[in-house]
Amino acid sequence: MDPATAAVMVLLSCSPGETSICKPIDTGTTIYASLDLCMASLKERLASSPNGETIGRCRLVDAAVTGAVSVGLTTVLVTRGLDDDAVTSSYVVPHEQ
Repeated sequence: MDPATAAVMVLLSCSPGETSICKPIDTGTTIYASLDLCMASLKERLASSPNGETIGRCRLVDAAVTGAVSVGLTTVLVTRGLDDDAVTSSYVVPHEQ
């Protein structure tokens, strides 16, 4: 997994026959551990509206910046080097509750 990279799903509800009139669906924010996991979930979610009433997409986000990770995940900081040469990377990893 890339350092601190996660994905979030954005869903819109569209008026039948007028796809230019869409409103965000308030489903709460779910952060996925990867873009692939988000896309798989999106495919399942959109299957429930085969006529296009719901549209959506997955976007990459930096979980370290948003401070949000989904249940079962945690952020781990790894520092390499010493003093001024130290570099810290953030990783989103599975975590048992």
